[in-house]
Amino acid sequence: MRSLNQTVSQNAVRAVASRRGVTLMEVLMSVMIMGLGVIPLATLFPISVKRSAQATQLTNATILRYNAEAMLDAFPGRLLHDPDNDGNRDEHRYTNRKYIVDPIGYLLADDPAYQGRFGNDGQGAAYGNVLRFDAGFTAMGSGPNFFSQQDSWRVQFEGIPKSNSLTELEFYPEDLSTELMTDIDQNAVAGYSQGIWSRIVIFDESGKIAQVRPLTSIPPANISSHTLTGFTALPDNLRYVDSGGLGIVSKVRIEIQEQRYSYLFSVRHQPTRVAAVDVVVFFKRDFSPLSEVVHSVSDFVRYTPGADGSPGVDGVDDNQDGNTDDRGELGWKGSDDEPNYQFTLHYNNKITGPPLNMSVDDVRPPLRKGGHLFDVKNARWYRIQNYQENSSATAALVTLDQPIAQDIRTSAGSTTTADGVIIRSDVVQVYALGNKLDPSN
Repeated sequence: MRSLNQTVSQNAVRAVASRRGVTLMEVLMSVMIMGLGVIPLATLFPISVKRSAQATQLTNATILRYNAEAMLDAFPGRLLHDPDNDGNRDEHRYTNRKYIVDPIGYLLADDPAYQGRFGNDGQGAAYGNVLRFDAGFTAMGSGPNFFSQQDSWRVQFEGIPKSNSLTELEFYPEDLSTELMTDIDQNAVAGYSQGIWSRIVIFDESGKIAQVRPLTSIPPANISSHTLTGFTALPDNLRYVDSGGLGIVSKVRIEIQEQRYSYLFSVRHQPTRVAAVDVVVFFKRDFSPLSEVVHSVSDFVRYTPGADGSPGVDGVDDNQDGNTDDRGELGWKGSDDEPNYQFTLHYNNKITGPPLNMSVDDVRPPLRKGGHLFDVKNARWYRIQNYQENSSATAALVTLDQPIAQDIRTSAGSTTTADGVIIRSDVVQVYALGNKLDPSN
């Protein structure tokens, strides 16, 4: 009789010998099942990054919105009711004026022709009904400070100095070249006149503590010698020079303010003491004339014909102008006309000529879902929900996320190819602050 141990051993060997491996088909099926679970998760990462960026922009936009309201409380007359700061409020109060208060745009306009109006015809001339004012902040040199978020700096240079004292920094020419120092000087001088500051950030030996010094210009002698001088002396605490007076600065950074977030006021003044106000917040705003080119539109009207297909009440001369069911009857009381969300945008092809001289590719405006447009007739902002471009890339059918509030018509009353709108892709959000009352009589 075989022993129990022999029986168990033989059974174990037989079990091992009969055990099969995993087939290729089983491996492929496992990979496919795992892929079905992992791939959808992978698509969430770029979406989450985009949503995070949008959340950051909206957070900063909201901060600026409340800053803007505080500005209105501090300067209601200057910002809303006397934006040219000449003491005459009646010229705005009783003429139903529409304008924007935009000190930064006024200051950075490429040409004086663009300063006084928000919008241009693409041929070097201002265009539209909407005036642009600086409310006196440009003369004060404080426009950028009050109308932007001063919390972002762009690095122009970063490097280790050749040597330093408490009042001087010297650099190697190959690190801080004459050309780069000249550019930094020009940026500092131009920025200082516009309220945009440059600064020098000087790190101590550890690289953890820094001193900041303003930079308004670099003298020619310093540019040729690759040195920075004239700033307030660094503290003598053995962090920037050693006990023997030798420089131990670990790093120097030259920065200029980057106004990533800025805003303007859009004002529709009624022929009373009341003005309707919007705060428009931008991210990395484009100040070029191309960004304010006006494009013509068709059928930018409040209502479209309803189920009966006729403007107003079908078969009735609603406005009694002698013409039955003409477009002037759209939205008539008792009709089935519907609020309108769509219009046709005609691209402005004049920008290919002087003075802009843009290429044909630049004729296409920066349309995008979620972008904004500005009605230069009525000073109203709209968000773009969708658009469909025609095959020749000369026009697009645009759908808004809200009904059109006011018609855009020609001087003769036509709604065919009437000017116009400005397309902006750099607007983060438009905040309607409602009606504001002029505190003075």
